[in-house]
Parts: sequence; C-alpha cells; structure tokens
Amino acid sequence: MDSAPKIERPARDERLLILIARTEESFDPLVTALLDANIQGATVLESRGLGTIIRSEMPIFAGLAALLPQSTGNRVVLSIATRAQIDDLMRFLSQLPIERRPIAVTLPLETVMGLGL
Repeated sequence: MDSAPKIERPARDERLLILIARTEESFDPLVTALLDANIQGATVLESRGLGTIIRSEMPIFAGLAALLPQSTGNRVVLSIATRAQIDDLMRFLSQLPIERRPIAVTLPLETVMGLGL
C-alpha cells in the first residue's frame, strides 16, 4: 500500500482567496458575499493587527500606540475558488461602503494536497 500523500494539481482557474474583515460589522456582509458567489468551503482565522499587538503587549511603544487606529481584531478567511466565483464575489464586495470592504487578495495555485480536487 502506497502511503505517500497524493499531490493534486488544481484546475487552471482556481485561486487561493485571502480576505481580511477588519471589523465585526464587515464580517457578516463578507459571509453573505461568499455564499452568494457559491464559495462554501472556507477557513476563518481570528487575528490581530500589528497596531493592536503594539498597543497591548509592548508598553515601550505606548506613545506610538496613540497614533494607531483602534482595532479589536480581524478575521481572515481562506478559501480556494474559481475565477468566476471570485469575480462574482468582488462585484458584490465593491458595492459595500469602503469602510465595510475587506482586504482581498488572490494568488494562483500550483499544487494542493488534501482537498480531493
């Protein structure tokens, strides 16, 4: 029995989708947009920005912290999606007010493992 992991080549148009919801209020519309674009599989990670870490854990930079925007945390969404799904998602997100739009990045995929593509 071969125990080597199966290395898979995704379809040419699939991309890694990285989205960062910077506020709690921006997360709900992001989830709605993902579902409307038929992107159903995703991983959500709780995160903190550098400014939050400086403010709370590095008192030596307390003066600098006053210049940084207040933030309670972010949520990072990772998913694999097709170009068509991403286009649909971006159309929906572009209609949101600027302050509720997530940071969005896509990257081409070369190799994946464990997704059953």
